[in-house]
Amino acid sequence: MSKIASNIFLQSALAEVPRLLGLLNRNPASHSYGSFDRAFWHYRTADISCARYQEAVLTLALLYANDFEENIYYQDSRVLEWINAAIGFSLSLQDRDGSFSEWYLHESSFVATAFVTAALSETLLVLGEQKIRGYKKAVDVLCRAADWLTSLDEELVRNQESGSMLALVNVWLLTRDERYRMSAFEKAKRFTDAQVSEGWWSEYGGPDIGYLSLTIDYLAKYSQKYDDQRVVEAIRKSSAFLTNFLHPNYTVGGEYGSRNTEYLIPSGFVLLSDKDQNMRLIAEFCAHSLALQSGIGPSNLDDRYLAYILYNWLQAGLIYVPSDGGRIRRFLAERRVDTFFPMSGIRVVDRGIYYFVANLYKGGAFRVYAPGKTYLDSGADIISRGHAYTSNVLDKNNGIHCVSAVAKEFSTSGFLKFVSEPLMKTPIMLLFKMFQLTIGQSGILRKFLKKVLRKGMITDARRSSISFKRSFVLTDNGVRIVDVVGAALHKEDIYYGRKSSYNFIPSSKYFLNQEVGGERSNFREPVFSVTGDTTTTVQELYW
Repeated sequence: MSKIASNIFLQSALAEVPRLLGLLNRNPASHSYGSFDRAFWHYRTADISCARYQEAVLTLALLYANDFEENIYYQDSRVLEWINAAIGFSLSLQDRDGSFSEWYLHESSFVATAFVTAALSETLLVLGEQKIRGYKKAVDVLCRAADWLTSLDEELVRNQESGSMLALVNVWLLTRDERYRMSAFEKAKRFTDAQVSEGWWSEYGGPDIGYLSLTIDYLAKYSQKYDDQRVVEAIRKSSAFLTNFLHPNYTVGGEYGSRNTEYLIPSGFVLLSDKDQNMRLIAEFCAHSLALQSGIGPSNLDDRYLAYILYNWLQAGLIYVPSDGGRIRRFLAERRVDTFFPMSGIRVVDRGIYYFVANLYKGGAFRVYAPGKTYLDSGADIISRGHAYTSNVLDKNNGIHCVSAVAKEFSTSGFLKFVSEPLMKTPIMLLFKMFQLTIGQSGILRKFLKKVLRKGMITDARRSSISFKRSFVLTDNGVRIVDVVGAALHKEDIYYGRKSSYNFIPSSKYFLNQEVGGERSNFREPVFSVTGDTTTTVQELYW
């Protein structure tokens, strides 16, 4: 029996299981018995049960199958009954073309189909045929999903493609049908070829820390089931890239990433920690961050993402060998970095006395960490003539100036973007539902709608005529930031030193303790001035 006292991954996962089970409809007389989407079956505010919530069944399968200290769910007959109910309900959610939907009816969601298929197939592999009612039907449904995944490639959001690789390998293991093995192999070839030389895969045009960790997780599990050295080498390159973004206070990511995420999925790093020193470092970082409650763990997640990804902390805990954290403490204390990643536009500097990271393609969104001090800044947000604008948008058209690996002065310039936060108002919702129930069932129109929604809610940013320029000066003991905005503004209409982003990224904007407290109080107040139609703000962060 595994001990939980020294295993922070098992502790943190087990603590959230009651909340997870509260999401599950456990009433066998109910029509929606087995649904994990509480908004659908309990609140009745959603018109479909989101298929991705059903990924939570893998968490229950791991709890049922593994004996460890304080695991009251181990081989409990009622837990097995709930697992079977969840699988049965999951199968009922499949659309006619073999896909699953996450957000709306007839969505044909690539991510839902890939990730749900991966989780359900893993559940079948963990428990085996004897424990699963309707096992053959489940395999048939997963084959239909695998056939659908085989016909498509997701190039805009690469983490989803890594999930489809694992799904296909799992279906191959369940069926021994060579079509699925070959499809996974071909996807892996295209996937590794798409890796940017800096070590990342595109997430809406740039690297994102949390989603890169998710990609590595799926790739690590894929590589354990199918020997593919190209994938292993790609993982090593990505892990080396990620070590630059381990903050000294045991947080990661933020608005300098393309999708603003601030978590690390731990299981892939733990799984390959004996094969790669960077994976081992990041696995230890994840454990120490959980122990300190500094980064994002299961307790930070909302219900949706708890259902989606809690099993990753269980998988990490089941194979983790606890350590004292000495390796990662030495790494963070001794790391000295001064580099620029031109393809991502990210500058990273670790001088010991402080750590600095900025993305010049995202308007100079940056973070600074020093002993006892944290400063988070997502760029300029302004209000002018009744409109809101921001520089915190990934824009490869931004001008980057005087950048080299050792440049002390560098800058980014471009134009502010209109803040767009489209909300689903009742008339729009009614039209949307009518579309879904009628012509929205067409495969061509499904693809068109997906493209429109992605552009409108995630990638689209309408450029304004207001220019901006953000300049940085790095010294041995601090950072000076000068912002020049091409508009005459009142001091109260311009905002700096905040976490802000406006595109639709569901797994972002979780709260971390670094956002409050006294760590920011010793920095000087920004100096604000207006000359003609130009507003200048100077921030000085010194230690």
